[in-house]
Order: sequence, then structure tokens, then C-alpha cells
Amino acid sequence: MKPDAKKYRFERKYLLDRDAAYILAQRISHVLQPDASNPNGQYYISSLYFDDIYNTAFYDKRNGVTERNKFRVRFYNGSMDFLRLERKHKFDAQIYKESSPVTLEQFQMMRRGDYHFMKEYSGKGDVFDKFYTHYALKGMRPVVMINYNRQAYIYRAGNVRVTFDSDLSASIDTQKHSTSILPYQNVILEVKYDRFIPSVITGLLAGVPFTQQLSISKFIIARMAMKGRAI
Repeated sequence: MKPDAKKYRFERKYLLDRDAAYILAQRISHVLQPDASNPNGQYYISSLYFDDIYNTAFYDKRNGVTERNKFRVRFYNGSMDFLRLERKHKFDAQIYKESSPVTLEQFQMMRRGDYHFMKEYSGKGDVFDKFYTHYALKGMRPVVMINYNRQAYIYRAGNVRVTFDSDLSASIDTQKHSTSILPYQNVILEVKYDRFIPSVITGLLAGVPFTQQLSISKFIIARMAMKGRAI
């Protein structure tokens, strides 16, 4: 069921070469503000993704299913001091994300496939409740760890967020060596916004030599790269 429509956002993804991404980032930096979570707008993201025994998240994305979910635990700059469980819900062309903090102990349990601590959240409607319901119906297990560098900018009018993701790597566990899953020269540009993209943003993007608009996700790229390897 679709939550409050006001919480949904649109998301566009493009593949750029590194030189074009650098030029665009320089242009954007004169108009947009760096993400407040980091003074220079740059940080390192790590996400452990989960899927059920039927690989529903993988096949729903590949097949373009209208309504789908992904669950992940995310942390930043290699530190597990702040962890959060996120649910990313896609409805047509719109994205809705919700999250809940996770303790390190809970995260370690989830890595082992132990989710029983979530029982206490049953019926509360939060991310833990939704994750555990999915687990009870179809089973859940960690499937891939994805890491990348992100440079992020925000534009408050229209609640726009522009990010550049590079140096993507993946592994089958949080403590194993990561394998590069995207050529060094490639950068993924993501533009997220509420109901419209302000003209100043479209103007900044005009003339950028996009390689292509992506319908595939980092999750799919990583799962394909890690095919045949299991956690």
C-alpha cells in the first residue's frame, strides 16, 4: 500500500564518464550546497543488502515490477558507530524510503541470518516489523555488500539532491575483500526530487554528455557481479 504521497520522491539515474562528472560537479558546486552530513559533501557509503529465498528484490527490479521493496543496512565512512536498517519502496516512478537505527549487536545478528530480535516490533508498522514480516513469509538473508564514494549536493527549492557515485565495489560479506563492479571511468549521477526539477537544475544538466539513463541499479550490478558467490 502506498504511504502518504508527500513522502514519495522521483529519482533519475545517469551514467557519466569521470571527466564529464568532474565538470558537472564543478558547475553544480557554484549553485548547490554540499550535503550537510559532510563538510565537503563527500563520504563513503557501505550497504549490506538482503533478499528472500526467491530473490524477489532482484527479479522484481530486473523485470520492472511496478511496486517493489529492497532492505539494507547502511553505514558511512567505514564506521559502524551509526547503522540503520532501510526499506526502499518503489511505486511506479516514485521512491519512498524509511529507516530505523540498528545496534552493532543487532547488525551482527542480521549478518548471521538471525532476525528473532525483531519479534518485539511486530505490529508496529516500522521497518523492523516490515522486514520481519517479509522474513516470516519468504525467508531473508544477506546477499551482497556494496561500497562506493559519494559526492552530494542539495538544492532546497524542490528538495533536490544531486549525487555522484564512483569507485563501486562489492563483496559477499562485510569483512571480505571487495571487487570492483564498475569501470573506473564510470560515475553514476542520481537526481532526486519531490514533484518537479527546478529550471536551474535542468539548466545545469543541459549539454551534459550522458552515456545513458540507467534503469538498472547498483544492487543489480552487484548481484550480477557476485553471481555464483554466496554469503
